[in-house]
Amino acid sequence: MKQLATFTATLWIALVPAFSQETAAPARPLDALLAGEGAWQMTTALFEQQFGPSRFEWLSDKKDQARFFGPGLSLWEGSLKMNEAIIEFTPEGNPAKLTFSLYNRGDAETLIHTRDQFEARIKEVKDDISKRLAVSPTERGKDKSSAVAAEGFVWMKAPSAYLLEYSYQREMKSRNIPFRAEFIRLRVANVGVGARNAVAATSTAGTTAPVGRSSLVNNVKREANGDVVLANVPMVDQGPKGYCAVATAERVFKYYGIPVDQHEMAQVADTTDGGGTSPDKMLAALTKLEGRMGVSVRVIEDWEYKKFMNKVADYNKEAKKAKKPEVDASPRNGTIYINEIIEQMDGEVLKISHTERDRSGYGKFQRTVASLIDQGIPVMWSVSLGLLPEKEIPQANGGHMRLIIGYNTKTGEALYSDSWGAEHALKRMPLANAYTMTNGLYYMQPRAK
Repeated sequence: MKQLATFTATLWIALVPAFSQETAAPARPLDALLAGEGAWQMTTALFEQQFGPSRFEWLSDKKDQARFFGPGLSLWEGSLKMNEAIIEFTPEGNPAKLTFSLYNRGDAETLIHTRDQFEARIKEVKDDISKRLAVSPTERGKDKSSAVAAEGFVWMKAPSAYLLEYSYQREMKSRNIPFRAEFIRLRVANVGVGARNAVAATSTAGTTAPVGRSSLVNNVKREANGDVVLANVPMVDQGPKGYCAVATAERVFKYYGIPVDQHEMAQVADTTDGGGTSPDKMLAALTKLEGRMGVSVRVIEDWEYKKFMNKVADYNKEAKKAKKPEVDASPRNGTIYINEIIEQMDGEVLKISHTERDRSGYGKFQRTVASLIDQGIPVMWSVSLGLLPEKEIPQANGGHMRLIIGYNTKTGEALYSDSWGAEHALKRMPLANAYTMTNGLYYMQPRAK
């Protein structure tokens, strides 16, 4: 048998077309969110009434986060345009923190291609904010606690603190790495009328203290119907771009009280603008962040050439028995196209071959998932969509990453969540189906305190 090193295996997570903005989008101004102290006192009911016409979605039933997305969004009479805005609310139901995505390469209609263009855009935004607030900024410099050491400027105009953050991939000609603009975002926090230290205020506002491993079990909820499910897993909506892997990582980090977002992860993991994330790069990115973020990253199951070929062999035996077409896993020009091979498979045939011919693997899958959930740890779950039917999902086939957040031994189900908004927060499927579509399982956990 040829060795793994002989081949290049291609498997990408989340092959979803990028969002394309319309040229004549209706205006969706969000200026009222920055209308002084009164804006911070707005209730969720008033928020819904005032911003309903601007179209937003709640990211959870708790109404702790609202998300605006798409064309037409702007601040300050249209001078600052954006792709997305996230509004975070206090437990009492008032806005606490606002995040405006002024540019990110996953959602941008037009990419910024040069460093000069990027720096010009930052200067334009910085000057506009200074003019609007009639306050000069303080240079914060690099935030070495963030996933990418983003740079930033801070303005203080009580009761609000404003933080302009940006990041980019530096050009490295010796390694053939081009310049790449990553994101520009404006964060605004309610820091109170008496706040004076704007740098400290914006650094801590809206974040929670990292949790310890021992407290995670408090999130495990055991329901009367047999569900064992994790509560308090934040929802992140990746939008229509192929950011499921990095959005899933953001959800886990935030679950642990660590403020990392999908755009930072997209930079670290080298996620493509309209394609997705290589599982190898995703794992490398998470491992790279272990020390800085205070987590440990573990691989339960990853793609391996020998295991994959055994899976194909078992499938072909079952397909022959069921008089179904066998699949051809031969490499083309030294490359194995994993997604193409999987797309040839009949899901029901694969389920029989995978669960009956690999009973030890299936049993390990069930035990491992249950053990991690019982400890309060969500499982990052790499899958192939399209093998088995699923209702109302925006991605029909291809690689995808989601979270396993529970199980039910009575019904034999996996409970899981997709990063597509509140309606995808808690779903379920038979464990046999879940095992059949699995490509990889990973988890992060806070380091022991």
